Amino acid sequence: MKPYADIYLFGSLKETFAGELAAPIRLDLKEPKPIMDIVRNFNIDPDAVQLAMLNFRAVSMETTVNPGDRISLFPREYPIFSDWKDLRFR
Repeated sequence: MKPYADIYLFGSLKETFAGELAAPIRLDLKEPKPIMDIVRNFNIDPDAVQLAMLNFRAVSMETTVNPGDRISLFPREYPIFSDWKDLRFR
């Protein structure tokens, strides 16, 4: 198993790290961690994240990330498809 998780940022979230970090961002992850903790560790305002996906599935910010996982974070300006509306962060 990979000892890291890959994080993909989109839109304004990606612009925050433009030129500083390559995509994907490789996060050393020795043990499971909630997405919310990862977002805060990168100094991303949780209110700026409209949708989080873990391994291509929409999830809540409380979802646990394990080593080897892929996280995608989408900002508020991205349109949300109707089947994801219940996972939208308010």
